Amino acid sequence: MELNPKTQRKWRYTWEAQSHSPNLRLVLFDSVTIPKIHCQSLDVSIIPGKSQILVTWIDDEDDEAISRGKGREEVVSLRVPVPRVLLDAESPVNFRALDDHIEVRLVLLLPVDHPLVSDFNLVTDSLGNRDNSAPLVMDYDLKTLTSMGGVHLHCRNCSIRLTKKALFDFSEMPSINWRESADNWFGNCCCSFGSISEKMVAKYTNSYTCSSGLCLLSATTVLLSKDDLVECNLSDTIGIENQLESSLALSCDHGGVESGSRRSEGNGESHENGGESIQGLARGQVDDSMRRCIDKPSMPDCCVHDSPRSSESLQLDQKLTLDKKFLLDGFLEDVFMAKASNVSKNVKWIEFACPECSSPLGAYPSGGGNSVKPIDGGVRLFKCYISTSSAAGESSDVFRKYTLERMFTNQLVECAKEELSFHVLVKDLTTKSSLFQIVILNPNSWSSTGLCSSGDEPGSTLELSRIVKVLFSDCNSSLVKKIDEEVYFMKGQGEELIELLTNASKFLPSSCAYLQGSLVSSMHL
Repeated sequence: MELNPKTQRKWRYTWEAQSHSPNLRLVLFDSVTIPKIHCQSLDVSIIPGKSQILVTWIDDEDDEAISRGKGREEVVSLRVPVPRVLLDAESPVNFRALDDHIEVRLVLLLPVDHPLVSDFNLVTDSLGNRDNSAPLVMDYDLKTLTSMGGVHLHCRNCSIRLTKKALFDFSEMPSINWRESADNWFGNCCCSFGSISEKMVAKYTNSYTCSSGLCLLSATTVLLSKDDLVECNLSDTIGIENQLESSLALSCDHGGVESGSRRSEGNGESHENGGESIQGLARGQVDDSMRRCIDKPSMPDCCVHDSPRSSESLQLDQKLTLDKKFLLDGFLEDVFMAKASNVSKNVKWIEFACPECSSPLGAYPSGGGNSVKPIDGGVRLFKCYISTSSAAGESSDVFRKYTLERMFTNQLVECAKEELSFHVLVKDLTTKSSLFQIVILNPNSWSSTGLCSSGDEPGSTLELSRIVKVLFSDCNSSLVKKIDEEVYFMKGQGEELIELLTNASKFLPSSCAYLQGSLVSSMHL
């Protein structure tokens, strides 16, 4: 029997809900149907026992053809799975047929983010299927990796092993903001313990190193010494020391490095690793030379710039190797999404690819020019491209929850804080050219999407996922006049994000997918 193309047509359904709102909205659409015209006698009912709604209508192919006896009416019925929520069975189901979609609204007993709903979902999901939607927490990664007793890293794409030997030593990435934290603790001159801050900065900076066997973790990256990576041939064609010597008088986007200068720009956020030195000093754990400064705060020549201690400060600063001077200004931060305040024209970021399949894995900083040697001897691998098991996605893979989309969204929301709307310009880290603009519309949304056709029986229970609703536009159009933040990505990751945002906009019909000339899109959190 010949199948009717109308009843076999695939329909896209997308459920949406907002935090703190007891409503659930469904949009149902395909590429050719005009529901307002074609969906006659539309009816929607709930099937409680199967967690489904039944949507039926009579599809009028052509009213004129039917009147001539040459057309026919087709009854179309779609079963759409309902997400795991608490519906108010006594409230009516509201629905309507619009130009390019059918809209259905259901009333909830409790909002989707209510604690009781979350507890209910955790109890009923005995198989742990919600693991991949769990929050990305670095402390969990750190504790899990430390307890595994030896870890190899693999390329997520081809499963090749990336590390020469198992890794046992894991630590949190030193904060790029510890210098400002030191100033906050001890002040900015020796009258307020500035010399302690200066000594601590020099000592801490020199202790930062990408040593073999040590794995440093940030929210999005894993920093390894190049000596720990298989087939990591990062030869220096010119000699980085000569290049760095020739560029000692650095001029950065946000402030230069001056030999002997006590102050360098940075962003303030204390860190567990970087904070140990600060906390130790705060508890009185200082050496004799530091204590001498504390004992002489009232001396007329106590200030660093007026006293013999200024030469000691200069000597300490000169002891810092030139690559560590880059660190002082925060150039070696988490490069996955670099802020404008920590991007320097004197540091060139080079993409690091898998030696087997050439898939992108991360990046490393060089001194610019023709040099390809990492400034700090380390390579930053993005968690979304690596795994801790030979088969990515297994329960033993600590990074299985990480995707480029989720990593970007988490970093974006972290930047936005409590802003009602947040305007971000994304640029290419290498060329500094603009890639796209994005505006956060709602960081507290929930959604789920899928396909169905007439006669299909939905499969497993549908889950709502936390998303961030955004406006997305390339830089050829005018999206916003103000920019709250500029961030930088490697070109490959930027292009992948553009594709993700473009595809996500297709989960809504055209009438819902545009606002003020820009695409309405979403990203999973």
